[in-house]
Amino acid sequence: MKTRGRFGTTAAALVCVAMLVPQPILAQQPVPAATMVEAQDVALREGGLLVGQVLNQEGLAQANVPVVVQMGEHEIVRSTTDQNGVFAAQGLRGGQYTIASEQGYRVCRLWAPGTAPPSAEVNAVIVQEEAVVRGQWGYYGGHHGAGHPWLHWMKKHPYVTAGVIAGAIAIPIAFADDDDGPSS
Repeated sequence: MKTRGRFGTTAAALVCVAMLVPQPILAQQPVPAATMVEAQDVALREGGLLVGQVLNQEGLAQANVPVVVQMGEHEIVRSTTDQNGVFAAQGLRGGQYTIASEQGYRVCRLWAPGTAPPSAEVNAVIVQEEAVVRGQWGYYGGHHGAGHPWLHWMKKHPYVTAGVIAGAIAIPIAFADDDDGPSS
């Protein structure tokens, strides 16, 4: 019986170590260019003013919708739409931003006044969609696709998460080994 106990302890230790080692095999594959979100070119107005509108899928303006302008993971500006679904954000510079509402987002290349290409729009347009589509997580707390707060926390703290999972596996195995009693 002692051999079985050592095997279980060794197996639990190997599982714990394997959970802490990065797994390149599990890494997400690159997204093909055809499925990536195309950025909308938008010309900023004087003073770095971005003006946009939030619409539903039928093209109707959405009033009192919170809008977040982000660069990468950093929130730059927060605004709310008026009764016509229009929002504004002041003091922005040229660059690539994500403009998100609770149920929609748009990647935009913002251009400083006088530098935008001729095809650039004067307003950013966000179309709201269903929050959950075919089991995908919707927008939550400024992180599109992040899901619930605990899921976002787990993504930000992978080693703590792995330690908790490893403990949940190793502790029952250790107690099961103690229940065997002395060998005869």
